[in-house]
Amino acid sequence: SSEFWPSGPFHEAEAMSVALHSSDPPAEAAAKVLIRLGLAALFVALPCTGIFWRGAIYVLLPIGATLILIGAMLDQPRHGGRRLRGALVSPVGGAALFLIFWACLSLLWTPFPQEATGRFLKSAITTALAVLVAVYLPQKSKTLDLYLLPAGLAVASVATLALVLFGSSWFLGGFEFDETLFERSMVTAIVLVWPALGNLSLREQWIGAAILAVIVAAVALAGFAQIALLAMGAGAFTFAMAMSSPARTARVLAWIFGPLILFAPALPFLYRLILHLTGLEAGAGSAPMLIWSDLIVSQWPRLITGHGFDFVHQGLSFGYLPERAPRSLLFVIWYDLGLAGAAGFMVLIVQAFRSAGAIAAKTAPALLAGLVAILTIAILGIAASQIWWVTLLDCDVIAFALLSKGIDKTHRLDAQAIRAIEPEAPQEPLDDGAAVSTGAAATP
Repeated sequence: SSEFWPSGPFHEAEAMSVALHSSDPPAEAAAKVLIRLGLAALFVALPCTGIFWRGAIYVLLPIGATLILIGAMLDQPRHGGRRLRGALVSPVGGAALFLIFWACLSLLWTPFPQEATGRFLKSAITTALAVLVAVYLPQKSKTLDLYLLPAGLAVASVATLALVLFGSSWFLGGFEFDETLFERSMVTAIVLVWPALGNLSLREQWIGAAILAVIVAAVALAGFAQIALLAMGAGAFTFAMAMSSPARTARVLAWIFGPLILFAPALPFLYRLILHLTGLEAGAGSAPMLIWSDLIVSQWPRLITGHGFDFVHQGLSFGYLPERAPRSLLFVIWYDLGLAGAAGFMVLIVQAFRSAGAIAAKTAPALLAGLVAILTIAILGIAASQIWWVTLLDCDVIAFALLSKGIDKTHRLDAQAIRAIEPEAPQEPLDDGAAVSTGAAATP
């Protein structure tokens, strides 16, 4: 009003000058726009477009990641290098680098060097891009950015349920689990729901988190896929347990998955022993475990070095492996990379659980639940060797990085705390002898 802001050319020019000085610099404003556009491409466009287009994930992740990196470089280009070095020398980073080195070295003895090299380069480049984005993201996530993934995932899940109810043949048709658009959308929802729930719980939007969890669970139920339901249930149980004690939950999970990975070749022989002791006949579902035990017996020296990166995928494609051979991540790791690769992967998973249990208590449950859901899907044999699966995990890495950097946004001082830390203003006597505090009036 004119009482508090007088009109006139001089005052209007002064107001414009104040507005210009209080606004962000052009580079910083452009950086915010680019980062938000990149996050929207990853967390809104990717899950929604993936319902209709099989190749959406291959296009949108590089585009979104590149926009975020450009924005981060415009914002604070010098701070990312220090964080990148810290990530690479961490226990998780060291284990990941060793696993990448051993996979690269195994290209020397793989029977499919050309195909394996192309797949390795695609996976390595995409993963490196995701790690750079996770490292160079701003240290404090914006509140609006935390809502992008929950909103995009909710829209995609509702659309998935609608297409299932209408029985669209182009959406449901396919011969393999990981070849239908419906199951790809379902797996995408189960993988990305945990950072989305973490974002909502970080903002204490518990009703929204419950609604989103119910919608994604309905998508898993609509597919009647046991593996998807197990992954969703295992993640939910882990989330609930980690709410009270994330560090202890992380240690228990490390002790479960670590030995499971390291001693995975003993599982088919244990399965054979159980069949022998119980007298049960081996059904069609027993074929993967029986084939695995036969392969170990006939090719046991390869347990040390493995057959080379991407051998399982190419062997199944060209008929070098039986059609009913396992698709499990445990089989792929051991058969491709051998003992050295399995040991490196075990260390990576154990360190990932320990690191997740050591972060802030508000974000640890979502990260632990996400790890459990991902391992459940991969170990039970869905899409463990698919490029789209690796790309989806890279998107999940960026989502969890955004979640971990959003914790500072929740520590806002309320009005009482601000008044408590303000210096007490001196008392000035008025004309009638009363004394009042001038602190409120002096507060800018």
